Amino acid sequence: MSYYTDLRSRDIVDWLKPVIDSREYICRRGDGKFKLCEISEPTHSPWHHIDFAHGAICPYLQKLFNTISVRTPAGQFIPRRCQSCWKIVIRPQTLKQLFALEDILERLMWPSKCGIERRSYTPTKYGRYGGYVYNMSTEEGLERIDILRGLVDKEPFLGPDVEMYLKRACTEMEMAFPDSTTWTVSEAQKRVEDLLDWYIVFDVPSTHTATHLIDKVHMTWIEWACENGDDTYLEYTDGKPLYRPAVRYERKADGTNEETPKGKTVSAGWSSPSVPKGGARRTTKKKVKK
Repeated sequence: MSYYTDLRSRDIVDWLKPVIDSREYICRRGDGKFKLCEISEPTHSPWHHIDFAHGAICPYLQKLFNTISVRTPAGQFIPRRCQSCWKIVIRPQTLKQLFALEDILERLMWPSKCGIERRSYTPTKYGRYGGYVYNMSTEEGLERIDILRGLVDKEPFLGPDVEMYLKRACTEMEMAFPDSTTWTVSEAQKRVEDLLDWYIVFDVPSTHTATHLIDKVHMTWIEWACENGDDTYLEYTDGKPLYRPAVRYERKADGTNEETPKGKTVSAGWSSPSVPKGGARRTTKKKVKK
């Protein structure tokens, strides 16, 4: 191997060029290591992150998978840490079930998140909601899924019909490399990741979502449920629809006038049926946790 070929085989600066140009990473003076810039707390996230302790460098790992690895001699690969990540997936079917799941996850305080699923390629059979619990091994995942299954089955608003299963890494990685049982870590990948781990500094603090940001997440959930025809959102709006339905008109066979629900007469020959009722079985609001 020539000197130049050797240099090209470990050109970490070129591998990281997209994230350096975007200012996601900066080159630290003194030792030349690359530091992940401070990450802004998302203010319009659909997720309530229960605990960030595990997966604090997920933004880097996703960038490594999508952008950095393809520029290395190893080609695109699934990072080693991602191959060691096992997720419990929970599929609430309604907003009411999502809030019930959130309560369970908050009691357990495992690394997890729950919220609404906006990704078009996630399963929609059981509703556009999701919960995820992150585990560091299959054994930990299987132990926790047994505990969680027991709690979900006993919850009146959840129960055995709520789908739950254990999977590996991110959905996007499974889509790019189907059948996670066949995943491996090549020697070329090891060399690339070892070099990156040496030259990249990870000092992202572990934090929890602030209360006012959780409030914003809850508002987003309620609006999402309304948008997607999930009437359980009415239990969090005192039974009142978020948007007043339009007055509908139809031609009457006898041509007579008919009064609208508010007592106003519409044009001759047209009438409006009653405004759809927005009642709900429960009208109690979810208690705000202090």
